[in-house]
Amino acid sequence: MRFTLISAVAVTALITLVGCSGDDGGDTASGANADVCTQFAAAHDELTALTAAGPVDGDVDEWTAAKDSAVAKFAPLADQASGDVQSGLQALVTALPVDSLELAEPGSESGQAFVDNSAAIVSSCESDGTTVTLAEFPLQDF
Repeated sequence: MRFTLISAVAVTALITLVGCSGDDGGDTASGANADVCTQFAAAHDELTALTAAGPVDGDVDEWTAAKDSAVAKFAPLADQASGDVQSGLQALVTALPVDSLELAEPGSESGQAFVDNSAAIVSSCESDGTTVTLAEFPLQDF
């Protein structure tokens, strides 16, 4: 009788452990990165639209302030992400110039870095299970 009771307890414990081991936490990371990837795409496309449009009515200060505001949206995303998505966002933020006007200059190295780092983030998002499409950033080759 004692052997049967111990066996029953052991089987119950094993079933409980097997049931718990199915949740590896992977969905949580992907869920968090899915939101970050979507927010990244929105921030990227906002900056792209502002850069492509140029200053409205010649107001460079307002245009620059709007671009700076869009650029500022990237840093908090890096803090919210995990894994390769986080690494990609950190690389993007680190490579951003202090003056957002540099992104739109002809032959801009920072503009090219922005495009390359954005492509790496898209790839990381896809590997993590989230597909995002980015607007084409207007690089000028003069």
